Parts: sequence; C-alpha cells; structure tokens
Amino acid sequence: MQQNNRDQQEFFNELVRANHASIYRICRAYLYNVSYADDLYQEILYQIWKSIQSFKGKSKVSTWIYRIAINTAIGFNSQNKRHDHLSIPDAYQMPDIEYIPEKMEQEAKLEKLRFCISQLAAQDRLIISLLLEQKSYKEIAEITGASLTNTGVRINRIKERLLNLMEDKK
Repeated sequence: MQQNNRDQQEFFNELVRANHASIYRICRAYLYNVSYADDLYQEILYQIWKSIQSFKGKSKVSTWIYRIAINTAIGFNSQNKRHDHLSIPDAYQMPDIEYIPEKMEQEAKLEKLRFCISQLAAQDRLIISLLLEQKSYKEIAEITGASLTNTGVRINRIKERLLNLMEDKK
C-alpha cells in the first residue's frame, strides 16, 4: 500500500512538472486576475490528485489533464462570479519604466492580447488558449468535446473577434 501511494505521488509530481505551464495558461484563460488564477491552479492540482487513481489510459494524459482543468475552471467560475474582469489593469495602463523600449512595447502588446482574451466568453478563452499552446484542431476538439468542423468554425470566429477587440483597444 505504501509503495502504491509513493508511485501515485511520483506520477502526480511527474504530471505537474510536465503540464504545469499548460494548466496555468488555462487558469489565466479563465481568470484574468493572477491571484484568482493561482487559487484555480491549486484547485486543479487538487482535482488531478483526487482523480489520479481513476485514470484508465483511454486518452492521452494531457487530454485527461485538460479536461480536469477545464471542468474545474468552469465550476470555479460558476461558484465565484466575482472573478468577472471588467477594467483594464493598472499594469496595462502604466508600463514599468525599467524596460527597454522594445521590451516595453512587446510587454504592452502581450498584456493587451491577454486583456482582449479575457473579454471573450469562457469557452472561447479556453479554445484560443489551447490554440496558442499549438494544440491541433483535432486535439482541441477532443479536449472540448466538440466536432472537428465546429472547432474550426469557432476558432475562425474567435480570431475575428480577437482582431476586432485588439483594433478597438488601439
């Protein structure tokens, strides 16, 4: 029993090491505020730990983790409506003067993109986050439970909406 628990702990640690950045990006896709995203990240890790023994290997581990992360994020948002983000954060309005001009411009563009993504519907934020992680349309469809055709259509609409949001924020 003790060996089994140790194996489970090692498997969990390996999963976290391999997927921590992806899990965190999902958190940021669902929640713009970093402190809330940190809370969600911890909740996702807890849910993965609780579910580890039920993983049957019928899908890729990364797909299984994404599904847990997405379901946890959806539940987290519905339980915590206060996480809606409406205003542009101070960091976007006033960049840090220590950065060189090119870095400052790049950071401002990235922050603007994050803010525009935060204005999308939750499912659209998830889809664009997966796309930004260079997941294939097929993988995105698997993770979200949508058809491949529907996923392609949604991605095109999301890109168009993001482009409009980016242009509006100039």
